[in-house]
Amino acid sequence: MKHIHDLWASRLSDYQKELQKYMRYIFNGHLMFVLIFAVGGGGYVYSNWVSTLDETFPSSILIASVIGLAVTMSPVYTYLQEPDKVYLTPLEGQMKRYFINALVSSFLFQSYIVLVLLAAAMPLYVQTTGAEFSDFVWLLGIILALKVWNLIMRWIMLRYQEPSNHYIDLGVRGILNIAFLWSVFADVPVFLSILIGVLIAGYLTAFMMLTREKTLKWELLIDLENARLHRFYRFANLFTDVPHLKGQAKRRKWMDPFLKTPELNPAGTFSYLYTRTFLRSDEYFGLWIRLTIIAGVIIGGADNLWLKVVTALLFIYLTGFQLIPLLKKHELKIWPDLYPVNAAVRHESFKKLLMRILIVQAMVFTVINLVKLDLYSAGITAAASLAFVILFVSMYVPAQIKKHHIR
Repeated sequence: MKHIHDLWASRLSDYQKELQKYMRYIFNGHLMFVLIFAVGGGGYVYSNWVSTLDETFPSSILIASVIGLAVTMSPVYTYLQEPDKVYLTPLEGQMKRYFINALVSSFLFQSYIVLVLLAAAMPLYVQTTGAEFSDFVWLLGIILALKVWNLIMRWIMLRYQEPSNHYIDLGVRGILNIAFLWSVFADVPVFLSILIGVLIAGYLTAFMMLTREKTLKWELLIDLENARLHRFYRFANLFTDVPHLKGQAKRRKWMDPFLKTPELNPAGTFSYLYTRTFLRSDEYFGLWIRLTIIAGVIIGGADNLWLKVVTALLFIYLTGFQLIPLLKKHELKIWPDLYPVNAAVRHESFKKLLMRILIVQAMVFTVINLVKLDLYSAGITAAASLAFVILFVSMYVPAQIKKHHIR
């Protein structure tokens, strides 16, 4: 590297290569099919719901809250690494252009989120307020300007080491963002938007003055960057092996009743190992909990039978598909290879565990229908889910094991 300014281009290039390496596994053919199906189905349901609304629906505060929270969450992507705290700290005075590039890069990466949210909100906004779709351009300009303000504020607050300052700033920015966007989307006097805008500008000016003498907190910046990459690696690990990721296991004593003493035969060896791994691992058990809750909320709030059934099958597929890497969890460790158990028995133990996990999930979806006293929907959901689980475990999983040469 000939110059310190070349560092940014190098770091950005390395990050993009790392991103592309895992994205091709994440957005494989199966997941793309599910996403297209989910987006299409969700768009159809959303369109039908919007058509039933009138001007009495509080769309302004809803849109302002969703987009306001999105612009409030504005992390700065610095791409800093552990050695930088030693080698780049003495060069802090020459890093101004680097951090300006970091802010610009963060804005470009995150702008598409508010773009998609505003595009999704426009039908609701037009339906309930009588506005025109042509308003999209100036609304987007206002939201992107607000995004710039949030990124600058976030960068300024990173000069404070104390977490409490960051939490307070997050709350204040969230309130200001939602209030300002509400004044934009709602039919209120213009002076109210101007007043909130003055508060926003004053908030920025005040902290620029307060932090003028403060230096960069290199360890904080590096820790935040490591945490951001760790979250991405945890997500990518659901689809492929990630060497950078170190798994975390939790004791969870309350789940001990599900861990019976293994039977003294080959079939019980890996059944116990995989069950224990699933129950104690955040990446697998946490995944099951999250997907089950999300699907449960959708099923509980839906009135259409086919939407309930499709949601149940879609989330059972997503759960099962993302639990398949559990079979490879211990393949790089020497101890399981010492067990006198062949691959067929290992695979059979995993398939039985996966079937139990997915059946329990299907039972949760069925119970949600029963709570609503919808016996017909409960019966159809249970039958369709059970048939899907059997086909998934008996046909799809063996094909994936063979395709990826899982031993």
